[in-house]
Amino acid sequence: KFYEVTKQIALTSHLVDLNYVAFSKATWDSLTPDQQMTVQRAADAASAWGRLKQLDKENNLADFIRSQGVEIYSPDLDAFRTHVQAQYVGSEFAASWPDGVLEKINALGN
Repeated sequence: KFYEVTKQIALTSHLVDLNYVAFSKATWDSLTPDQQMTVQRAADAASAWGRLKQLDKENNLADFIRSQGVEIYSPDLDAFRTHVQAQYVGSEFAASWPDGVLEKINALGN
């Protein structure tokens, strides 16, 4: 019930709620290549469907929140990302990241 406690919401695109299919390595490795392909295709299809449903929910929620008097705006995402990345790249946690992991994440896009 954000509309009860705030007057504005910024759409920063930094959080995506998702569900995913997870297997232990032992279970995955016990599947045949055909079974793995079937599971992967089903997971990919479910992921695409779930993302579309999530975006639809977000759009409907945005309309509802606006109707409650909350301003929703989109900040300059490049400036937002630059600022936020500088915060965690410079953190103590970044020292333990595998080489290239941030670049891989950023390559995924929005």
